[in-house]
Order: sequence, then structure tokens, then C-alpha cells
Amino acid sequence: MTNIEWVNAYQENLLGVFGQPQTCFTHGKGARVWDVDGKEYLDLLAGIAVNALGYAHPEIVKTISEQAGRFTHVSNFFTTPQQVEAAAAVKKVCAAGWGSEVQAEITSQARVLFVNSGTEANEAALKMALAAQPGGRAIALKGAFHGRTLGSLSLTYKAPYREPFAPFVGPTEFVEASVSGIQGVDPKGITAIFLEPLQGEAGVIPLAPDVLAAARGLADQTGALLIFDEVQTGMGRCGKWLAHQGICYHGKEIIPDVVTLAKGLGAGVPVGACVAMNERAASALKPGRHGTTFGGNPLVSAVVARTIALMEELDLPAHAARVGDAWIQAIAEAKIPGIKATRGQGLLRGLILEKNIAPDLAKALFKAGFIVNAPAANIIRLAPPLIIELAEAKTLIPALKEAIAQVELDLGKGE
Repeated sequence: MTNIEWVNAYQENLLGVFGQPQTCFTHGKGARVWDVDGKEYLDLLAGIAVNALGYAHPEIVKTISEQAGRFTHVSNFFTTPQQVEAAAAVKKVCAAGWGSEVQAEITSQARVLFVNSGTEANEAALKMALAAQPGGRAIALKGAFHGRTLGSLSLTYKAPYREPFAPFVGPTEFVEASVSGIQGVDPKGITAIFLEPLQGEAGVIPLAPDVLAAARGLADQTGALLIFDEVQTGMGRCGKWLAHQGICYHGKEIIPDVVTLAKGLGAGVPVGACVAMNERAASALKPGRHGTTFGGNPLVSAVVARTIALMEELDLPAHAARVGDAWIQAIAEAKIPGIKATRGQGLLRGLILEKNIAPDLAKALFKAGFIVNAPAANIIRLAPPLIIELAEAKTLIPALKEAIAQVELDLGKGE
């Protein structure tokens, strides 16, 4: 069957919540993927920041095969060595980037709940906050994206995502991602404060340290749990294990009560994690107050532990920082007409366009063999596999020049 035939079959058999697929892929290797017609693409989106180790990494293939030969699932009435080892590895990730005393404190107090996605991790975090301090409201930032299930959707800002499904499980107040926005909140009755250290869906917007510090201050003042959503930004993507790590304000570390992870955590297998970073958060959900059938099963746990080990061996957070900085510098030095500025960290970057042509530009780049996306009308998001090398990433530059020129020409003809 051809691409067109597979796409038609998709539309006949699957619910259309994702719209019409652009093509039908058959396999990938490294940072590249191929469709059924044999066309090759450089994936600069990594399955939306998921395929951190690229496609078909031999160590991940081996891990999945070996674990499938033992068993893939047992219920959470029991545990497995794989689940315990994966949790210990996640705790190590969450403690990284701090001084020895802070690392020791996080390692001793943190506890991990494995789930199946980032949305579910945020659902668990919201329940954790409600259990720790019942009856209050949540604070989230304008531009926030925390997921699509009803609890996490209550924390997601974009009106078309939210409005058809209101009312939600509890009230959420959306505030500006600024010190004044956070400090202007009425402190009464707050249960949870959710934020992404770098807002991906809003257009790859890093939050300033003083904003994170203001959120920490509001949480300390009110007793609310401060929850950092690192679903997209975590696991080395921003040039360190987690985007918030190492950030201090006036000499004080900014450490959340809860961290949520997913995407790159499992290098492509469906897994998320809700990490309680201290004893108060860890003790909030008592036995029987939350659960999941598939969360932390031995297959995904084995992959999580091996993924983290490989990232350590390859020093991928540092690699992401080096390649990301050099790539963006090369794009800037190319002085591509139509690109106004760039922002982001590591291998999560946004190209800010002079015109609102990002959706058309993403389509043009796809035709040219590059996978990117447009989270906003004037933003192209780049989030390639963390294993990508600079020379491979730089092949985007001439394609960008040509695609922007072609899109602007086509739009000019249509005026």
C-alpha cells in the first residue's frame, strides 16, 4: 500500500482526534525515519521530545527483547527488580544538579509513582496536592499546557482545549508568567501551583529565575504544593537532567515539592512519573487513594532504567547543551531572512519568525524532509533526538532558507 492508501485506511478505522496524518512511517534509525514510499526524513521533533535516544537504539531494542522474554506485566499488588531499579534511577535524576546536601535530602525523601503518560503524571500530582491540602484552588500560568484529561486539562490554558469540556474538577486561576502575576494572587485557599520551567506549547518560553522563586515563595506562604511539569523539558533535553536544576535566586535553591516526567523518560515506551520530592508530598497519597494498572510494569521499568543509564554513559545532557548552543549560533550566523530571533535551552529551541507563517513553514519543511512543528503562528519548535550530531542538525539551515522564501512567495501570490 502507498502512503495515500494507508492514510485513507487510517481515516476509515481510527477516531479523527489527531486530524489527517501527514504520512505513514515504517521504521527509523538514529534521528531519521522513513515512510512507506521510501522517503527519508530528519526528525527534528523526536516524536514531540519523546525519542531522546533516536529510533531503534540497539541497547533499547535489546532491553525490550530481553525483558519481553521474562514478562511484560505484573500487577501493582507486587513489585519487580526492574520497577525498584527504575525508581532509584529517577530519584538520582531528580537529585542531580544540586550540592551534596540537597542531593542527599532529595534522595532520602523522594518517592516515585510510575504512570503511563505526562498527563497521568500531572493528574497524580494534582491529587497529591489535594490530599496534602484539600479544598483549595490551583494556580497555573497563562500559556500553560499540562495535558488533556479532565484534571490536567483544568490546568491547561488554551481555550479551544478547555472550553468544550468545562466545568472541571476544581477551580484554576491562570496568572501571568511574571513575578507580579504570581505575587498578585490572593493567597487564601491555594492547593497547588503548577508551572513548566520552560513553556513548550506556549512557544518555547523559558521562565526567569525570579518567577520560579516567586512561585516557591507563594507555595511556602500558603502551604500549597509547588509542582514543576518537566514532561517536555526533563531528561536532558534542556542541557541538564531537569530544566530547573541548578537555578538559584539570591543564593537559594529553587526546589519544587513535586516533579512530573514523561516523554524522554522511556525513549519511546509509554511511561510517566510523578516524583514527590519531599516527605510531605510523599506522604500525601495513602494506600488505596490512587493507582494505575500498567504504571511501572517491568517492561517499561526496564527501559526507563536502561535509558537513564545510557544517557549517563553518553553524557547526553551536556551533549544537548553543546549541540543546541552551536546549532542555534549557526542559525543566527546564517542570517536567514524571516527569522527574527531564537529562544530556548539545550535541544528544545524556538525559532521566532517575523511573520505568522509557522504552520505553512512546517509543512514546507516536511516536504523537504525535515520534521518540525509550529506551537504558535510565528514559532517553529525544534526538539530533535538528544543523540543528534551538530553536522546533521545543521542540514536544516539551507532548507530553512529555501522553505521560508518559498512560503513567502506562495503567500504573496495568494494575496
